[in-house]
Amino acid sequence: MIKHFAFLLLAIVLFNTTLTAQNRARFSDFKAGMTDEGLVKQALKTANERALNLRCPETYTRGVILSYNWINELDKNGFIKARRIHIELYCEKPDGRCAIADYTFKQKHDIDDVFSSRLIFEKVGSMYYVDCE
Repeated sequence: MIKHFAFLLLAIVLFNTTLTAQNRARFSDFKAGMTDEGLVKQALKTANERALNLRCPETYTRGVILSYNWINELDKNGFIKARRIHIELYCEKPDGRCAIADYTFKQKHDIDDVFSSRLIFEKVGSMYYVDCE
């Protein structure tokens, strides 16, 4: 009986430690690398348009820029051709669950040595379910 109790106690402790606590992430725990509300709004609009085009049911409502700086993309000669940024986006699904996804967006470098104001979707990482806020 004591062995079963010890096993049960160990299972409860492990369930509440870092092994599984990392799956109880909250969107509000993410710290912004930089702040730009206009950029986040543009990223949300782009992600929602992409979800609509792919017939994905989620709706992105909030975002946090994880990058501290833009990451330059160079061509084979070493010239800047674009810059990238990572933004964590929070979405709500029709079934009531919430999730986060790491999106990468970029802005192209124009001939006039200026970056385009248009944010272009580049890639998205895996979607992780989180506690709804």
